[in-house]
Amino acid sequence: MSAQLVPTLLDAEYWTQKTRLDGRDYVLHFAYNERLDRYYVSIHDDEDVPLVAGLKLVTNFPLLRRYHWDERVPSGELMAMSLQTDVTPPRFGELGEGRRVELTYFSTEEES
Repeated sequence: MSAQLVPTLLDAEYWTQKTRLDGRDYVLHFAYNERLDRYYVSIHDDEDVPLVAGLKLVTNFPLLRRYHWDERVPSGELMAMSLQTDVTPPRFGELGEGRRVELTYFSTEEES
């Protein structure tokens, strides 16, 4: 199992990015809900067809485990990993490389 940091925009409320997971391209749509003070992510295939919609970024919890029945969804696990003892979901400005919470993908495929 290998870990891959998923880069995210810092201090943005909405953005879309293409991310390669397990050798396949996915389009990730991020949204920040100001009222709830939470980030959400939706995963689309490389043609922007929705696969998983509106996942709340909960720290240290496997976000994709309920969706592994669908072979189009990445086979590994996506997790919002808290780098501190604070395990509350990331608030605005707390998500990203070197921030309190980093989005990490754990691949089930072996590295060669």
